[in-house]
Amino acid sequence: MLFNMSKTIYYIGAGASYGKRAKNGTIIEGLPVVAEIPKEFAAFRKFIVDAEIPEGEILIPGFCITGSEDVERFKRTMLSDIDDLQRGIQEHETIDTFARKLYLTQQISEFQKLKNVLCAFFVWSQLVHKPDGRYDTFLANILEEGTLDLPADISIISWNYDSQMEMVYKAYRKDKELHVFEKNIVGEWPRLPKCGRIFKINGSATFVDTSTLSLIKASEKTTSAALLLIHYYDDSRSDTTDLGYQMSTHLSFAWETAANHNNMMESLSKTTQDTEQVVVIGYSFPFFNRQTDREIFGSMVNLKKIYVQDMKADEVEQSLLAVLPEGKDIKIEKIYKCSQFWLPKEL
Repeated sequence: MLFNMSKTIYYIGAGASYGKRAKNGTIIEGLPVVAEIPKEFAAFRKFIVDAEIPEGEILIPGFCITGSEDVERFKRTMLSDIDDLQRGIQEHETIDTFARKLYLTQQISEFQKLKNVLCAFFVWSQLVHKPDGRYDTFLANILEEGTLDLPADISIISWNYDSQMEMVYKAYRKDKELHVFEKNIVGEWPRLPKCGRIFKINGSATFVDTSTLSLIKASEKTTSAALLLIHYYDDSRSDTTDLGYQMSTHLSFAWETAANHNNMMESLSKTTQDTEQVVVIGYSFPFFNRQTDREIFGSMVNLKKIYVQDMKADEVEQSLLAVLPEGKDIKIEKIYKCSQFWLPKEL
């Protein structure tokens, strides 16, 4: 496999997909943050509740579901699972904390159910909210003319499981995908041209490669979109395993055991060996990601400078220092203005 090394790495977290809010707090573009999740989950649940199930054979984009009684049953199960997750969210500081607890206590069936609901929620959220507009400006600035690839000297390490960047990229080229690596992709990593790539440390909150985009296409007909989402969800709950849940989502937390983890980290290490500057956007370096963060930054043997773009950059800096290799002279520059993704002078 061919790997070019990227001198600039964008290191992004949930804040990179925050977008814009109206004065009353309504989401104009982007995705909800932790404080907004309960309200958004209520709207998501209503979206499923309001889905009308036609009688007889049901046709939705890409699928044919026969029998309205089966679909009604799928819908009831999905709503029950959503209610379970809502209760869990209320009892824990974040969804990630709840997920980690289920994983550590080996409640595997409940853990997989959480991932399925979370995927459905993110797919829905990206159906009803416009993507963060900063992704569009960022891609317009950096994509290579002609190929529309990321430049060879820029790669992205994302802790987000949303599909914001992939969705925005479709406006530039519908017949091509960005080069995205996920640790839960089965099989060999693809051979790539000399270009930048995206590493998604937590995978993607989708059921299949095209689930988000398929729903966007169906969004003009709300009922069709809801039925398609219900179909994806039921398919992810296939009882082909003893646990009753099938590992069919693309979501895989960094701290989960995964067969492809070493493969991904090796690929990431090869990409970052020549990295000289990192731009951190909207990522807070939470404690239970610390081991992976240290492994990633430890592979950047030529790292000279880190830009921290965040309205709370001082707080982020303190957490960042805990994952950097000891004894290295790495300059940190804080960027408090967040209207667009930072383009360092080195580019």
